[in-house]
Amino acid sequence: MATLFPHSGQSFTLTMDNGLQIINSYHAENDLIRVEFLSGDLTGTVMEIPFQWRELADGSFLLSWQESDNNTVVHCDNFKTGISYAYYTTMTGDFYVMEGKIRPTGGE
Repeated sequence: MATLFPHSGQSFTLTMDNGLQIINSYHAENDLIRVEFLSGDLTGTVMEIPFQWRELADGSFLLSWQESDNNTVVHCDNFKTGISYAYYTTMTGDFYVMEGKIRPTGGE
């Protein structure tokens, strides 16, 4: 049996330095992420997609997935410190580097 992501069954709001705000919800039973865009060009878009993860030595997690529109995402998220580093590549070749805050959805 595969090991579940330690934050399975939890949701987090990410607020990035470019104004993008999303909710990442991790499925309770498998490695699926539900991404809901709260701001930006994709406001209102919801995607549920498989993701890969790896825990790093400092308690951060390296997360990656390919969205339904084939854009790719890589995050280095530390849920204890509340910091996210995100790298986003579009199918048209645009590349974005973002830093932001992570907080449990519904939390302050």
